[in-house]
Amino acid sequence: MLLYLWIIAHGVTAAIVSLVILPMVVGMLKESGAVKVNYRQKEVVNMAGILIILVWILLMAAAAIVPTAADMLGIFIPDGFVVSSDVAMPLTILILGAGLFGLVDDLLGTREYSGFRGHIGALFKGKLTTGALKAIGIPVVAVFASSLLSSEVLEIIGNALLIALCVNALNLLDLRPGRALKIYIPLQLFFIYAAGSAFGSSSAALAGIALVLIASDLKEEIMLGDTGSNILGGVLGFCLVATYGWNVKLPVIILLILLQVLTEKYSITAVVERVPILRAFDNLGRKAE
Repeated sequence: MLLYLWIIAHGVTAAIVSLVILPMVVGMLKESGAVKVNYRQKEVVNMAGILIILVWILLMAAAAIVPTAADMLGIFIPDGFVVSSDVAMPLTILILGAGLFGLVDDLLGTREYSGFRGHIGALFKGKLTTGALKAIGIPVVAVFASSLLSSEVLEIIGNALLIALCVNALNLLDLRPGRALKIYIPLQLFFIYAAGSAFGSSSAALAGIALVLIASDLKEEIMLGDTGSNILGGVLGFCLVATYGWNVKLPVIILLILLQVLTEKYSITAVVERVPILRAFDNLGRKAE
């Protein structure tokens, strides 16, 4: 029971920090011209996923300082409340790395090429697009993060593939207000429940940030951008890697590859619109269209 209290404390702390910082981040992005026209032709502040990076860095700084300060002051901090570096380090690498490549795509990306096939095709013709840069860079970041969890080459490559595919999946889903977060939040909460104490405490903070973002996302006040969707996808991939064995990870990899292949031919939004239960879930909490 105490373990879950610590996990809740991490999530609530992250949510409070996010609530304080989000208006400032939105104001900064708006003044910088980081505005994008959404599917309803409404101007919305883009790249709000930067909030995840800012809050995470603040929390990691606090996690580094608080135990030392507590020792100096003679204050006891239970082990369950201290974020483990074994979990925090690969998560930090993923958040910063995936966020960086997403930010580059948000800032410099064009619609000249679309889809995995389009960007890789352009690369083979000697033209580097932000999409191709992301397709190369994120797997490299995933390999780096995975190497901190395992020393076996095949294990590292397989885990990195799963993380990269999860990044791509969240990116494909983030085409309507709140859609990516509606998938991310339930899955993240499940992983927190299924995982150990150090992992639960660390990832609870990310769930807290996501719960703050979804309200503004559904109201069409912000967009996560590739910056945010890449980070959330990377975190979900890390959750799968850290929690389950290959009896779960391999089927998920196959499903995500199939999703990529299908989205090259079919629109996810069109599929969602045709299936009543998916359409109802997709519209939940969103303004009437």
